[in-house]
Amino acid sequence: MTLRPEESWLVILADPEGLNQPLPSSRLETGDLIPLCNLAYQHGVLPVVLTHLDSLLHSDPGSIFVSASDAPKALEIMIPVHNRVKERIALNLFLTVEARRLQRELAIEGAEAVLLKGADFAHRLYSTATFRAFVDIDLLIRPEDWSIVAATLTRLGYREHEVNMKYSSGYSERTWEHPAMPGAMVEVHDDLVNSPTLRRGVSVKLGDLPTEIASFGPRQATPAGLLLIACVHAAASHSFDKLQHLCDIAQAARGQAGPVDADALRRCTEQTHAGFCLAMGLALAARTLKEPLCKEWITRLGLNPPNLLLRCLVTPSLVVRAQGKGRRFGTWRRQILRQMLKTRR
Repeated sequence: MTLRPEESWLVILADPEGLNQPLPSSRLETGDLIPLCNLAYQHGVLPVVLTHLDSLLHSDPGSIFVSASDAPKALEIMIPVHNRVKERIALNLFLTVEARRLQRELAIEGAEAVLLKGADFAHRLYSTATFRAFVDIDLLIRPEDWSIVAATLTRLGYREHEVNMKYSSGYSERTWEHPAMPGAMVEVHDDLVNSPTLRRGVSVKLGDLPTEIASFGPRQATPAGLLLIACVHAAASHSFDKLQHLCDIAQAARGQAGPVDADALRRCTEQTHAGFCLAMGLALAARTLKEPLCKEWITRLGLNPPNLLLRCLVTPSLVVRAQGKGRRFGTWRRQILRQMLKTRR
């Protein structure tokens, strides 16, 4: 299924490394801007999209709009969008500082916690940390440290947040809410894969990840670990429902956090049975963002590339339409993907 004009613009504008694909031949009206920005927000790529839009509006408005004279009006329309991004940046700064505080507090109590996704991806995978939006703190711990984690977060004033799930037990995640900022959540995992049924196919524990000492003290995932986290998170946690996750994969594959150790990644992939997640994530990022390094990593790791059925099942348009008005059209495809994740390795 081909992308609609506004979807094509979204994909091209979402790449954090710049406008690396030819611009769509179709032009936009100023009335298309807010819907485009809203969709970018839902996909977690609004800061990047807004940066590229601003650049084109100032340098070559005719490449975007039917009429280049619409540029001044477009800049005015986008003022509230800029304000929205500034609010998210403020939240991200707070969460980054708080995440590092939690790591230090847990370390004092004897519990190691590795930061997942969010602030870690923003600061290590993106040239500008504000390009990568996030709304919570994710920490990966060892299963035997749950009592220390719960006691420490309680001491710091956090309140555990009960979440209704499909099954009564077996999940790897617990959530706490910040006492002074309702809605600011800390999600603590003893496995990157939360679903007990999906862990039949893929499971990533702290001891499985290649880690290194971070510049600010605690341990962090190596560049190889970041690529594995990005692919498993996109596939197992979200069934490829956000462009942001494909950008994470592409940035890790590009070596933005440093060179990826292929041998370490291969060993971790085998140990966690994450080969299917990596092959799907890398292939989809390659197709969507036109990043050849993603395709090269499939070969370097000796992974089986997705066959024709899988390429037809999970497509760039499926990702783009997972947010917004058309999000329900691919529900059945994601259900099939989740069933495959339980058995494919």
